[in-house]
Amino acid sequence: MEICRYYLTGTVVAFNVNGLNVLSNHVNAFPTVNSNEGNAYNACNEHFTAPVDGIYYFSAQICVYDSGSRHDGYFAIENGQCKPKRGGIALTFTYRNNQSSSASSSVKLTRNEQVWVSIKVVNPGSLMYVHSNYWNTFTGTLIQDL
Repeated sequence: MEICRYYLTGTVVAFNVNGLNVLSNHVNAFPTVNSNEGNAYNACNEHFTAPVDGIYYFSAQICVYDSGSRHDGYFAIENGQCKPKRGGIALTFTYRNNQSSSASSSVKLTRNEQVWVSIKVVNPGSLMYVHSNYWNTFTGTLIQDL
């Protein structure tokens, strides 16, 4: 039996962050960086910056604690000039009661476009939380460079 091996070349980009720190501009800062291959996630400004043109995949999970609470969240994408290029993109995720909700999307980005998770509190009495069994996470990877 002959074993076939394929060696891929190109840019490696993959990150996974978690935690909770909603900033005044509604961006969730994920303070714990679990992995950051390619260093495309900036822990200082809580943004992912595309290092190359390509197809990327992102996912986020957010935990909310409160009866009847509702948050809306989305992935925001903006070009390198810090002006909204597409506004909110991908998905809106809404969650109620004590639960976690997730959203994911594949998107074509050009070099230097930024992606982050933005949270809008619809019912101010609700509470986002982190627990040993429930994490707020943000993950992304380059699927294919273009």
